[in-house]
Formats: sequence, structure tokens, C-alpha cells
Amino acid sequence: MNGKILIVDDEAGALKLLKEILTAAGHEVRPFNNGELALRSIRAEAPELILLDIRMPGMDGFEVCRRIKEDERLKDIPVIFITAATDMEDKIKAFQAGGIDYITKPFQKEEVVTRVKTHVALNRSMLQLKQIAEDLSKSEESLKMAQGIAHLGHWEWDVNTGQFAWSEETYRILGFEPERQMACYDAFMQSVHPDDKERVATYLSKVLVGSGFDIEYRIILPDGNTRAVHGIGKLISLGASRQPKIMGTIQEVPDPRKIKMLGVIQDITKRKELELRLEQQANTDFLTGCASRRRFLELAKQEFVRNKRYGGDMSVLMLDIDRFKAINDTYGHQAGDTTLIKFVQECQGILREVDFIGRMGGEEFAIILPATGGRQALEIAERLRKAVADTEVPMQESSPLRFTTSIGIASLIEGDLNAELIINRADKALYEAKNTGRNKVCAAA
Repeated sequence: MNGKILIVDDEAGALKLLKEILTAAGHEVRPFNNGELALRSIRAEAPELILLDIRMPGMDGFEVCRRIKEDERLKDIPVIFITAATDMEDKIKAFQAGGIDYITKPFQKEEVVTRVKTHVALNRSMLQLKQIAEDLSKSEESLKMAQGIAHLGHWEWDVNTGQFAWSEETYRILGFEPERQMACYDAFMQSVHPDDKERVATYLSKVLVGSGFDIEYRIILPDGNTRAVHGIGKLISLGASRQPKIMGTIQEVPDPRKIKMLGVIQDITKRKELELRLEQQANTDFLTGCASRRRFLELAKQEFVRNKRYGGDMSVLMLDIDRFKAINDTYGHQAGDTTLIKFVQECQGILREVDFIGRMGGEEFAIILPATGGRQALEIAERLRKAVADTEVPMQESSPLRFTTSIGIASLIEGDLNAELIINRADKALYEAKNTGRNKVCAAA
């Protein structure tokens, strides 16, 4: 998936390398060596993704990102920060400044290509969803205008929850003010003329078993005047797993001797399917099928809040496949992808149903272990490490590929204000595991 990428880095060598990597991957690249020039270019023609170095003379990456996020036209452009591998403070500040990810120096080609590809795809999905929402809003506004001209109001009745929804024109026809009267079944039935109440209730109850209705009846307005209306309604379902709704319209009739209710129905199946597909894409890593970084952080936050409310233990594992670049260089990218998939499968085979794993980027993964203290987390991590070390990836023209993983552990402690603090401690423990020999487990102090 080709994307329009803008790179900002004051180091000529790093800028040249990033441009070569991304151009070779099919992207359109605009390189800049300082923040001021980059901002001018971004404002003239917005890119799909920005790779932004943190440490630059003059205007640093944080300031560039701040100005981008302040601009209403540019604030949704995803920013990936470029930082040193060991600079944990910069990584934390990068997310606080509005970055969605980071790439560490020295660059690994596969990491750069994978992260850029993932965020370009995710950004396009988000833009598509936003466009759908805008189109829907325009469609609904047009419908509202048309209903006002035709004196035709629509309503919905959620059979499962009992909730009613009335359009503005429905409120006008019934003589209610939205600020003073909530849409509900009782208010609607109270407006029906006493002589027509039983008949209207009977028709509505028939709809619950699948019958439509097309009736004429009278309503009494709050000021005492009588109005004749025509109504049509139908029971609909938005899919096999969705709860049914009764949808209909109500239309004012000039002749008081005629009593009708008119119904409309809009087929939104395709839009709902697309929204579900886009949501799944945003929440799932496209290669391994585990949670995406964004979804993992959401789940981690939810688990942290649950723990703070009800008490108990919680641990985080950060995992990295050792020497993954060498696997790609020796066996090719397809073998690297197969290794990532196999890694996640091995982890899921050991983890409990309540645990969840997410891909944080490249060959780095994270696992949340609910209701798990440090000692139990260490046991789980060791089982994962041994299982991965025993795993084989079949190769067509050579012996099976073997690989290992390094794991960092951190557990919830008193004073933790958010899940990110636990994740950061586990990340530091992971670096310790990698820097002291790999294929080992280290726990945060």
C-alpha cells in the first residue's frame, strides 16, 4: 500500500537511509532536514504520515508535532517519532505530544517498512470511516429537510430496550417540544385520541410478531386541538445478531376524517458491515491476528481501571524476538512473517483465556496478565520463553528455523497512576534481558 510520507531528520545519513527504505517499498517520500521547512511543506500539501526526528537543532520534533496538532486541517495526520533506542523518556514524551508510534535508531529496514505500512493503512481506514460519517450526516440533514417540506416525521422503537426516537418533524406533528418531552411509548399513546387508543395499541402489538401496519387515527395536541395522521410501520432487523426495531413515519392529513401513519425504512446493512470491518482492522494486527497496538493500550487501560476499582494483581510482559533482522536477512521476509505468526500462536497456546497479547510494532509484543502477581508472571514468562525456544518454523530448502525471545516483566505497584507506567517498566526490563544475553526473562526492579 503506497503512501505519501514526509520525513524530518537533521542527520543527512539517517534521512537518506529512510528515504531509500521507503522509496524501495513503493512510497512517495518528501525528505526535510529541519522543522521549519517541513511545516511549510505540510501546510502546502498534507502527507498521509510523518516520520519526525525528536532531537534537532532549532525547532525540535516535539515543537513541530505541537504545531501540527494545533492546526485543524493537519491534526489528524499520524506522526511517528524517531528516537534513540535507549531514550525511554523521549518515547514517553513522544506519545504525550501526540505521536502514535516511534522508530528507534539505528534503523531496521523491516521495522520501518512494517510500521509505516501499518499506520498508512490504519489512517486510510480512519479517513474512510470519517467520510462515511460525514456522508451519513449530510444524508440525514437532507432527510430532515425533506420531511419538513412533506410534513412527514419518522420514528424508531427499539424492541429490546424499549427506547423511542422521534425526528424533529414527529415532535412538531405531535405538538411536543424536544426539550420538555422525551420520546417514549407512554407519551405517544397519551397523544392518541381515546376512541383510537385501543386500535393503535393493537396494531403496534401485531408488529412485534412480524406484521406491518398502515392505519389512520387521530391525536390530541397539548393545546386540545385534534389532528388526523396517517401511519405506516414495520418490524426490521439489522442483521442476524442484531435486535429488531420497529421503524415508521407519521404524516399529518388535512382531512380530519382520515387517520393514517406513514413509515420509512433505510437499508444501512452495507454501511454497518463496512464500519464493523474498519473497526476490526483498527483493532487487529493485520499479520498475526492479535490485538493492534492501539487496541492493546485500550485494553491495558481498562484492566488498570478495573484493578484500581476492585483491587488485585496485574502484570505486563514485554517480549521481543531475538535477532529478528538476521532472520529476515538470512531467510527472507516471508520467513520473517511466518516467524511472527508462529510466535503469536505459541504464546496464545500457553496464555489463559483472560490474558491478551498485542503487537506493539515490528517484532515487539506485549501481554497483559490480569489477576497475576510478580511470581506467577515470572512462571508464565519462563514457560513462554521455553516454548518459543522449542518452536520450529519449517523451511523448504534448509533445516527448520529456530528462534528465541527476550521478556521483560513488571507488576502493578502502589503509586502507579496509569497502565503506561507498568508497560514502561516492563519495557526497561526487556532491554535488560536483551542487553545481558537474550533468550532470558528479566523482572523490573
